[in-house]
Amino acid sequence: MTTRQMNFILLAAVITMALQGCGSSNSKAPSVNASGKHPADWYTAHRNAFSTAFIADGAQQCKECHGVNLDGGIASVNCTTGLAGFPAGPCHANGHGPRVTHQLPFKAANLHGPQANADIAGCGACHATGTVPGSNPRFNVTIGSLTNGCEDCHKTGTAHPPVDPAKVAGFPASWNNHAAAGNIAGACTLCHGSLYQGGSGPACSSCHNRAGAVMPPVAGQCVSCHAKPPATGSHAAHSAVASIATLCTACHDGAGSGTPRHGSRGFANVSTAISQDFAAKTGSGSVTASLTCRNIRCHGGVTTPPWGTGAINAAAECIACHTQGTASQTPQYNSYFSGQHSRHVNSIRLQCTDCHDMSVSSGSNSHFSNMATPIFELSPGLTIRGPVNYSGGRCSPGNNPAQFSVGVCHGSESWQ
Repeated sequence: MTTRQMNFILLAAVITMALQGCGSSNSKAPSVNASGKHPADWYTAHRNAFSTAFIADGAQQCKECHGVNLDGGIASVNCTTGLAGFPAGPCHANGHGPRVTHQLPFKAANLHGPQANADIAGCGACHATGTVPGSNPRFNVTIGSLTNGCEDCHKTGTAHPPVDPAKVAGFPASWNNHAAAGNIAGACTLCHGSLYQGGSGPACSSCHNRAGAVMPPVAGQCVSCHAKPPATGSHAAHSAVASIATLCTACHDGAGSGTPRHGSRGFANVSTAISQDFAAKTGSGSVTASLTCRNIRCHGGVTTPPWGTGAINAAAECIACHTQGTASQTPQYNSYFSGQHSRHVNSIRLQCTDCHDMSVSSGSNSHFSNMATPIFELSPGLTIRGPVNYSGGRCSPGNNPAQFSVGVCHGSESWQ
């Protein structure tokens, strides 16, 4: 056999191996036609095929023809740069090769939602056209089974909730948890403007409209839409009580910044819900249509004056929050019951302030030292006024009409 014949046989063997590697005879490779070409829809279909192959074995079937590094191989098609002009320019541009960044399928909201929320700009690398601040990209790139990309489910011009109810049922209609989004500076500015001034998405200032608000808003600080606490209604009276001054969740349970209910009812009718931690002993707290609060532990279960228009003088109007009881914390946590309370309040008609001075404090404890607990941090016995002459369980107020609302009282008597 001549050298020429041997070379011819070797060439034939190489060609045969190549055809087997890229042809249908190789069970590991995608199907090709007689001329060694993939199906006509391979430009889009290969994405899912590559992802499936990548998960299965690192895309070995692709590497058999396109090379170990997918940079050409016997197919002479470099997957990193692709073919100029096919179909509208180089494939996998910007110097990166094919890649899979998530599992497939990935359409379920509980799968892709958290990743998109963490950095939707990252999703744009494959799913959008143009992803720089202010570019207003459409997340509608056809990929795999997504004919219209993300807009198969989401509304046109957006790749985050709300979804289009005409396309997908069963998802919330709002995205009030957007404060939890990651990469706000790089992701939100894509559609909301490089300076958050608006684009295909609204200007952030349309909601975050407090004068001098910082952009982007700082999650959890509540100061881009309103003061903390807001300068409305009876917020000022409540903020004067240190233990609940910034405890928004006491009255807006489950509606804090970053939750789906935050701002869901608008500024004129905010979302209120009393935390169970502040429920009265007689039941769960609630807010009525007339903006009074019922079954609130801080108010001893007594219905409050209307929010914003009513007021309580905490130094004198004790029964606005304290009801008479029959035993310790019965019927309310703050009910008064001991000794001769019933006689003095119901029969003699003494005022609470005849015997108690609620301006008294002891160390760090005072009348409102910790409204987040159901106990008295300040012992009521410490608030008894001097003129009562209380000692050893006995009172000796005597004839001292200038000090008591009923005038003359009594000599030494046992409180019990």
